[in-house]
Amino acid sequence: MTSESESRFFKEKKNSDPRTPAQTDRDRILYSTAFARLAEVTQVVPSDRGHIFHNRLTHSLKVAQLARRLAEKLKQEQGSIADSIGGVCPDTAEAAALGHDLGHPPFGHAAETELDRLARLAGCEDGFEGNAQSFRIATRLATGDGVADAEGNDAIEGLNLTRATLNGLLKYPWRHGGNPGNRKKWGAYEEDSEVFEWAREHQLRPSRIKSAEAEIMDWADDITFAVHDLFDFYRAGLVPLDRLVLQKPSEMDDFFRSAFERSPKLAGDPRRAEAGFDGLCGHDLLAIVEPYQDTFARKTDIWRATTRLITRFVNSIELRTPDEGDPRTVRIEPEAQFQVEVLKQITWRYVILRHDVNNEQAGQVRMIRALFWHFHKASRSKDRWRFFPASFREDLLQRADGTDADRVRVVVDCVAGMTEVELARQYRLVSGIH
Repeated sequence: MTSESESRFFKEKKNSDPRTPAQTDRDRILYSTAFARLAEVTQVVPSDRGHIFHNRLTHSLKVAQLARRLAEKLKQEQGSIADSIGGVCPDTAEAAALGHDLGHPPFGHAAETELDRLARLAGCEDGFEGNAQSFRIATRLATGDGVADAEGNDAIEGLNLTRATLNGLLKYPWRHGGNPGNRKKWGAYEEDSEVFEWAREHQLRPSRIKSAEAEIMDWADDITFAVHDLFDFYRAGLVPLDRLVLQKPSEMDDFFRSAFERSPKLAGDPRRAEAGFDGLCGHDLLAIVEPYQDTFARKTDIWRATTRLITRFVNSIELRTPDEGDPRTVRIEPEAQFQVEVLKQITWRYVILRHDVNNEQAGQVRMIRALFWHFHKASRSKDRWRFFPASFREDLLQRADGTDADRVRVVVDCVAGMTEVELARQYRLVSGIH
């Protein structure tokens, strides 16, 4: 890693810490309260249904483990290419993966969409986006846990991560509106543009190209969602994976019809999508031929299938030397990308689109909306700031002479930063429900 990639936005007091800068980043994220909060944030559905499902914390831990192994593999097998692109750091990849979901709001993507709508409606043009919120937490909102600046003052905002780790977090390395080809996702808010521009300053690649560690983190995230969540719901009896593996015509037709409606990638090449899934059924998922039963044999089948799938996808990524035609530093086999997308669409079709899940989400969105307007109203009157936790009162005080949009950002930070248990409790309090 270069000295520029290991630098920090705030200069820190030197100490005798034997860790590398990337190892320090990894530990700062792991020990932050923002990371601990993810234990009470849903991954797909909450775990109150009698089954053990991944939450955002366990998901992040598995993404981090996989990102580290991917980086180690690439560094070992393609060392010369890794050196030519500025290095590939396993600690940086792991740190970025640990932090990639810090900004995920309570209750998942439905709440994310609602928070974005509400923020824009209240006058905040760049709304809410979970990836931009992760960057904001890392650079501004999370506590530094005793991190001191060069003068020894404990006054640094955020975790003060290195350039390399911040770039690893930037799955979408542009601000709102910065990529005409993808207006639904962005990596930083305008308010955080100074540290964003600093993080991207020494990137030799085009402005919208991810770093190698960000590509690795993103692929590890896709694999984890596609594989671990799928088997969660197969065990829970929500996904008829056995019927799909056995190629039951009615089940297959119904599934692919739904998948092509949701995924432009699959709809653009349906034969490739179907052939990719056929390949998985003929090898990696071959043993999944009956509904799940909690027996040793079936548990073993799932373990082996999980191992085969992850091995397949781990072996589908490689480093590449950028050229004028393609400035990216990482290549993933197209067949593997199609297969991961098909597996993700299985979870969408049989779980996320279920009527009971959608009814539950409707209630969750109602809670988000009620609390947003409650805190928005409170933010506009100084004598009502007492409704906010102390840290957000401090933020409001700093913005006392700012615009209404400035205060909306504090409201978004407050609501998005709650756990699901805390948000539900706050909703009951402001609604008078006991």
